[in-house]
Amino acid sequence: MIKCGTCGFESIIGTLFCTECGAPLLETEQASAAIQWTYAHFLIVDSGRRQKLSLSGSEPVMIGRADPDKGYWPQLDLTDDGGFEKGVSRQHAMVLFTPQNLVIVDQGSANGTWLDDIQLEPEQKYPLPASAKLRFGGLNVFIYLE
Repeated sequence: MIKCGTCGFESIIGTLFCTECGAPLLETEQASAAIQWTYAHFLIVDSGRRQKLSLSGSEPVMIGRADPDKGYWPQLDLTDDGGFEKGVSRQHAMVLFTPQNLVIVDQGSANGTWLDDIQLEPEQKYPLPASAKLRFGGLNVFIYLE
């Protein structure tokens, strides 16, 4: 069980938000040992495009739109998937490694990031389950970890 730091309610390990008060259940020492994911598979719903990214190393996976004028190329570039029209920011979100798990962080995007229909607070870490529905602005993406 994982204990909510806000209200003390105990939830099953892997739960993203406290079912009692709704607070995010962020990394704690109670979290299970890290699962060593190797790849993240992304399915961009609107375009049908699939992309497989390696999770080796400790570098974050950047998600957003390319900015050729500034030489910025995110690992998951949603430009050609209607990213601009759907409100995806250039530096929209990132997936990064923590000692306990993989997390997703909204980078202060203009139109928000959602994890399984819950809007994320900017600059906060949210644990990524093995599969999830993400939304970047109005662009739906499924992620599967292996």
